[in-house]
Amino acid sequence: MSQLNHIFRAFVISTLMLVFTTAQAQRRPKDKILDRKVFSVVMEHQTTKKKKPTPFDEELAFRSNKLTAKHLRMADAGAFQPGEYVITEKEEILDEKSYRFQAINKNSKGMSLKWEGKIFGGQIEGKATVSKKGKVKQEFVFTGALKQKRKRN
Repeated sequence: MSQLNHIFRAFVISTLMLVFTTAQAQRRPKDKILDRKVFSVVMEHQTTKKKKPTPFDEELAFRSNKLTAKHLRMADAGAFQPGEYVITEKEEILDEKSYRFQAINKNSKGMSLKWEGKIFGGQIEGKATVSKKGKVKQEFVFTGALKQKRKRN
């Protein structure tokens, strides 16, 4: 019985080690380019209707490989949860660096909010598309700038 118990323990330990190392290997390294950057942007609806909705202010925060949209996270604005982002392209022209990124936020209603943008200097621009089951529900363009940190006294 003790031999069987010993084999079972070894199996459990090796399985746990395998699960732990697999989880570690799949975790993306922390982004050091956009992490902890917050941008204040203006979101404008893209529509063919004559009466366009009023643009609104939004705050985009990049933290721990996730993009959070402050306004669009509220329940009455879609309740989109933070979603992972990736930097898809890096460029450097005359010592000015620019980055392209993509992110997807989802909500409990099965809707997705896809972000595609470009950051250059302290500026940001791009588009955001809300869709459900592949059908586009809303489209926005956004522009803005890096939010300045408040100095503490």
